[in-house]
Amino acid sequence: MTLLHRALRGLAAALLFTGFSAGTLANPEAASPESTSAVTQGDGTATPVTEPHRLDIKLFHNGEIVTMEPAQPRAEAVVSREGKIAFVGKLADARTLYGQAQKVDLEGRTLMPGLIEQHLHPLLGALTLAVPVIAPEPWELPGKTWPAASGQQAYLAALAEQEKLLEDPRETLWSWGYHQYFHGELNREILDRISPTRPIGVWHRSCHEFFLNSAFINQLGITQAQVDAAGEEVRRQTDLARGHFYENGALLFLAPRIMPDLASPRRFTAGLKQMVEILHSNGVTAFNEPGAQIDQQSAGLYQAMLGAEDVPLYSFFIPESKKFYHDVGSEGVLQAVQDVKTMLPSSGKVRFLDKQVKLLVDGAIISQLMQMKDGYLDGHHGEWIQGPEETATVSKIFWDAGYQLHLHVNGDAGLEMVIGVLEKLMADNPRQDHRTTIVHFANSTDEQVRRLAALGAIVSANPYYVTGFSNKYAEIGLGEERAHAMVRLGPAEKLGMSLSLHSDLPMAPADPLYLAWTAVTRKTNEGNVVRPDLAISVDTALRAITIDAAYSWRMEDEIGSIREGKVANFTILEANPYQVKPEQLKDIEVWGTVFEGRIFPVQ
Repeated sequence: MTLLHRALRGLAAALLFTGFSAGTLANPEAASPESTSAVTQGDGTATPVTEPHRLDIKLFHNGEIVTMEPAQPRAEAVVSREGKIAFVGKLADARTLYGQAQKVDLEGRTLMPGLIEQHLHPLLGALTLAVPVIAPEPWELPGKTWPAASGQQAYLAALAEQEKLLEDPRETLWSWGYHQYFHGELNREILDRISPTRPIGVWHRSCHEFFLNSAFINQLGITQAQVDAAGEEVRRQTDLARGHFYENGALLFLAPRIMPDLASPRRFTAGLKQMVEILHSNGVTAFNEPGAQIDQQSAGLYQAMLGAEDVPLYSFFIPESKKFYHDVGSEGVLQAVQDVKTMLPSSGKVRFLDKQVKLLVDGAIISQLMQMKDGYLDGHHGEWIQGPEETATVSKIFWDAGYQLHLHVNGDAGLEMVIGVLEKLMADNPRQDHRTTIVHFANSTDEQVRRLAALGAIVSANPYYVTGFSNKYAEIGLGEERAHAMVRLGPAEKLGMSLSLHSDLPMAPADPLYLAWTAVTRKTNEGNVVRPDLAISVDTALRAITIDAAYSWRMEDEIGSIREGKVANFTILEANPYQVKPEQLKDIEVWGTVFEGRIFPVQ
């Protein structure tokens, strides 16, 4: 068993005792030993009947109830019964039909469908936020806030301070958050000045790059001959002299070598526990990891951890295709993906989504390695992860097998290639309701958006790119016109495309209301607003973190709105997001969540 697997096992035990416990709102009325349900008569009326045993029935009332269902957008009462929604409608009718239910007084708060994090990475979120965070922006975590670092001097001073805090001279110094545009040059030689003897690993803000000092490279025994032997993709995206590993150099070559140190049992246990706390405190009741790499042992341990009774959220996964294609080629990639999905059950709290797969097309936006049509102002170039030939080959394999494609693509040149692939797929083998998902949607043109809409594609966007990076990228790399037009959601909304929002944690805070705020206001961390014409409405943004997020997973009949027969997953807010100013969306406090009918207050 690897160190990572031991970490997962330790976390499973830890989560069982985290203190997540079901509760009720203020002074819920005690339920009687008997409970009621209803039978519908032939004339359409409902008659209450008494059942001889106590069922888990709760009646939520005395607050704003927002359903996200166009046919019934508001309600006076909602009843959950055995984890499902049994009633949505008028309070008087609810009392008649479910008079014996446990009454849950919302006390004027707002009950919404459980908020959805459409796309995040639990392993990355756990590990990045469990090491010292030295980033361009402050990161507020449970019990600690890491301040922003601006400029090379401030960054290196903060890194040196963290090195001094480590008592064991053999312990690796890990840090996450470095970005060259905010923090200046970084390389092996500069890290050696921090310490020539202690191993140091710096994880880039994008999570697609690492910088290592000489002590760490020597400890791992990495040589140029090993890099060369790993193949052209790895050799081209590794600069050993600078201690720099990026894209495939990081993903395929370095990651397996550093994971036992980076994902130590102590760090991973604390990090994943923290991530669950962050998600719950932000009202999240379901998340998905596209591109998950899960083996037999970690699958069982994920079940034990995230599937624990007192963890109030769904954890869904979508397999990636890059590593499988690299390992077994076009002949075996479909079977490899089908095999990995059997490692988790087909139902329950922790599972793979059926017949969905992720492709990684071009490089990370935060590294400015996406493929751009007009290149970059400073002359550097973008990178492919799964380039044009591989993307076309893998897409066709899974398209013809009836899979939904989730395509990580950041640059407008990358998107142009993806559109061409999708146009050919539709011409050769037309499919209805394929829901091909453009993931991240960083750079595009109006014409590309129109073509995507005509092809039936949908969008899952990270709107934080505008908030966190548009001003800096206007100065460096992209220029103002392209940088300020990132995440072009307004035109997609006008064309009626289905939109969802995600954090890609740790690329952005895993806070759906904050993401909605970024998409609606397009306000930056520096305080200015860029291209407000590309913003979306509050309603579209709220749909993007509820029902349209569920739609992107083909789960709109199970979660994402409040409708009879769906799962009783709700988020309880201190204010109605439809009734506050758009600028206040991110400031709405989460009282707690309801997961499968059980109430989980935010502690």
